[in-house]
Amino acid sequence: QKYPLATLFLKQLTADKYTTALGSYCAWNRHVNLSPPDFVKEVPENDKHIYNYYDALQYTLYETNYAETEDRTTDPRTTLPGSGISIVILASPVECMAILLEGGRRCPGDMLLVMSKSWITVVPSDLDPSMNKLLVHKAISFESGGRSFIDVFDPPRRVTYFVNFFTRSITDGQTGDGEDLEVNLECPMSSSLKLVRRTDDKFWTRIIMAEANVAYPATLAFAYKVSLQYDIPNDAKLKVVKLSSKEGIENVMQEEILSFLNRLDENADRMVVKPSGVKWHGSVGVTFHPRNEPKRIIDAAIQLFMALDAGDGILVEVFCGPDENDSELMRDYSFRLRANVCRGPNDVPITTTLICGVGKKNEPINGDNTKPQSYESTMIEWGLENDMERIKKLVVKGSANILKSIIRHENALTIEEKGGIGAQTDVIGIDYFLRKKEGVYVPYGIEVNSHDCTINCQLFEFINPSLSGYSVAPLIQTMIDRSQAFLIAGKKILLLNLGVSSKRFILDSAKKHRIKVVLVDTFPEDSSPIPDLVDQYIQYDSSDHTKDDEHADKIIEILEQQDIGIDGCCTFWEDCGPLAAIINEKLDLCGAGVKGALAAKKKSETHQVLSRRTGDIPHFPRTYLYTEKSIHVEDVNDLPSAVEEVGLPCILKLEYGSSAVGVKLCHDLEECTKMFTGLREHLTCESDHPGIGLGHGNSMVVMKPIVGTEHDVDLVLFERQLVAAYVSDNGPTRPGSFTETAACMPSCLRSDKVGQLVTAAYQCCTEIGLESGVFNVELKMTPTGPKLIEINARMGGFYNRHWILKCYGVDMVRCAFMIASGIKPIPPKIVPSCHIMGVMCVPSMHAEVFLSQKFKDAVAELKRQEDVIYTLIEDDFSYATAKTEEPICNIAVCAKNTAKAKSKLLALCSNLEVTTEQYDIPHYVSQFR
Repeated sequence: QKYPLATLFLKQLTADKYTTALGSYCAWNRHVNLSPPDFVKEVPENDKHIYNYYDALQYTLYETNYAETEDRTTDPRTTLPGSGISIVILASPVECMAILLEGGRRCPGDMLLVMSKSWITVVPSDLDPSMNKLLVHKAISFESGGRSFIDVFDPPRRVTYFVNFFTRSITDGQTGDGEDLEVNLECPMSSSLKLVRRTDDKFWTRIIMAEANVAYPATLAFAYKVSLQYDIPNDAKLKVVKLSSKEGIENVMQEEILSFLNRLDENADRMVVKPSGVKWHGSVGVTFHPRNEPKRIIDAAIQLFMALDAGDGILVEVFCGPDENDSELMRDYSFRLRANVCRGPNDVPITTTLICGVGKKNEPINGDNTKPQSYESTMIEWGLENDMERIKKLVVKGSANILKSIIRHENALTIEEKGGIGAQTDVIGIDYFLRKKEGVYVPYGIEVNSHDCTINCQLFEFINPSLSGYSVAPLIQTMIDRSQAFLIAGKKILLLNLGVSSKRFILDSAKKHRIKVVLVDTFPEDSSPIPDLVDQYIQYDSSDHTKDDEHADKIIEILEQQDIGIDGCCTFWEDCGPLAAIINEKLDLCGAGVKGALAAKKKSETHQVLSRRTGDIPHFPRTYLYTEKSIHVEDVNDLPSAVEEVGLPCILKLEYGSSAVGVKLCHDLEECTKMFTGLREHLTCESDHPGIGLGHGNSMVVMKPIVGTEHDVDLVLFERQLVAAYVSDNGPTRPGSFTETAACMPSCLRSDKVGQLVTAAYQCCTEIGLESGVFNVELKMTPTGPKLIEINARMGGFYNRHWILKCYGVDMVRCAFMIASGIKPIPPKIVPSCHIMGVMCVPSMHAEVFLSQKFKDAVAELKRQEDVIYTLIEDDFSYATAKTEEPICNIAVCAKNTAKAKSKLLALCSNLEVTTEQYDIPHYVSQFR
């Protein structure tokens, strides 16, 4: 829409630095509702800036080809998105456009820009009345594609993550409206006022640089009424002088500065005097001086000190810049290198973006007075291409180490010292200058900037649209993760059967995420092995799953009798999938769905449902293409017709079985009949081999064998939509059985084949009726594409969860609990952090080794190694026979690539004496390449 010339918006040059001067036109509608919510009687004074903020947003959207913001305030939003999160940024859009746009891409509708304090209310928290809850009534919400909307929320949305840019320091004194909103908050937030005091203290961060082994200029600091404790490393070239008054300090400062100058080496020919503190940014107050003119240095330092506020300081430091003898360019110019570092999943610092700004050598260089350009272009222009990779590695690693050190310090602070229970530093910017050290250029850290540090990165990304969002992507994921952790904390989940002792990690994960577990299991209440990890325990035997509907009614009745309210119900135990689905349906809770859970549990039903899906699908293949013939067999007399229909050879397996127990390849009817009779006699009920499905019956299924490589796809579904999928490859199964031998993650297949597997797994789950949950799908990649083996309507067993957590930073246990609570997970979309390869140990081959003290000692040592994952699966061998054994454990290694992982694994298995002539691990891992 074009507006008449009369409405052209001529920006008045009365705005201060924070609101910024825009262009000379207005190509958008300013007749939008930016007023306070209806219940606010008085417009806040600082709302006089709100149209400046709005114009800044529209100006950016217009000139970068995004859609104009749409006013939807006449149609209030009455429902929450599935994720339940509300990330609120209280700010002008100037500092945070990269965050807003990337947030709109990653969590559409959940990234909210609030431009007035009146759009938020503070109420006592229902989780803890002594704390405060923020409710957002109005915001500009960001969606995918850069679309944005002015929205009113009725009911208001609970803030799950808070970013406050409305502080006096960030807005250059324009507004401090957000400062009192931080008080005693219940929700996570980025960089509280108290934490900013630390990260904007240039001397404190010099100490952090020393700890992180990052080069920095020799520094003398004068701190004025500073409460921070400076623990200076012994070998650091740092000194701080604390002063509590501005009177009579001239002699002290002169003496300290002269002593400092005398200690410097001869290469330090220029000095820098600069202020430190939250209000000092943009190179304000920075001056340069020759070292041989100490009076100028002393006078500048004293004059600057007189302008400090309590908590501020000044630094006298060695000037860092390129050697002017190296090139003509370096005589007059220098450049600042900015590294952006985000706290990524699992608190891992990630250095995302390196950008440079070139300026005059004798003037301060900062983001305000330079144009952003790439690190690579700058190094080439300056003739430093031979040093480019070396310096980049130093900056990337050192910057991550700086944030890691900040995180370590913050973890040791009290809630009061941090400024809130949810306060932490999630993003920093670090400025470097190059200076020669022992003949080579080294990046010297100059200062650390807190959470308002991303503006230069976003300028660079607007100039280079293909990089849009790259600088803040891990930050957005951390905002999402912390929001969802906040939402799940305190939820009460009914957990059906823990199963074997090796699944204790499920309860450990629940405790870590502050989830309350109501466990239903069979062991006596007075002999519970896990009383410290469950909120409540209900002893109930549901092992006869032919009566699951009756069990569901009785469990619900117990909950009502004991006045136990739950937020969700789930299970990680194979046999309890249908029971959990029935309970969820009866209580109207989120879960797999009864139809899907029953179909998934019965293998023949899974294939028969899919085989009937032959109609055209415009976006995916027909699902019957993923199936092979599968015939249910109740009696030995049913075998001849089943074998005839399927053909020979055929696969005989338990209809409701798991872990490949009792699966056999049969070459003729006689062999099939013998196997059928033997398995039916040996496996009659649940007590014969707990947990493999006998509680549902011991009927069998005859299937056509599938030729190809075997793969697992672990899926996260929410309301039938695919949230995440992780693919792993399996090695060949053991001769004479179908027991798993080896696996690797991520898949070695090409990306299009991985896409086929993910799509096949997703279609198979949704087409049989699975709705929401964490599921595991076993497939084979045949010459014609994926073919389904079976669907497990629960989280993948064995090692799957541990590998996915290590490789992708996603806890599938937490995802399952979130979905049970009705919350849609938003896992990170990241490349794998490592390659994992592992092997199974089985009783028939490894019982003696497994029970030896040598192996136990080795395992204890392996558990201390970050690059090894040891997963105990089952240490009870009493049910194991040559026909029905399950793996004991999985031993896996992590490496940078598949080849290194294979080499490490083969060496480890040889040392542990797991590799034998009968258990040929080199063969089992041979196809991983």
